[in-house]
Amino acid sequence: MELICPICNGLQSLKAVCPQCGQLLLDGGTIEDYWGAYSPYVDKDTLHTNQYGEQKYCVHLIYCPECYYDIRKAWEMVII
Repeated sequence: MELICPICNGLQSLKAVCPQCGQLLLDGGTIEDYWGAYSPYVDKDTLHTNQYGEQKYCVHLIYCPECYYDIRKAWEMVII
């Protein structure tokens, strides 16, 4: 059994509207994608691990291509 992100793996789709302008929000990928070359040195508390050290959530940057509103949303990992 393996834990995977339902958004990263296409099991769910993002259906959200921007609260500022009404456009559809887009998935900008996981926040880890934005960390860059030094990501191994970033505080690991942002990975949202459970008590066993497993990553329980996958946090994505969700953004509006029209007005540049953005939020972070965590999806719970699912077992496959």
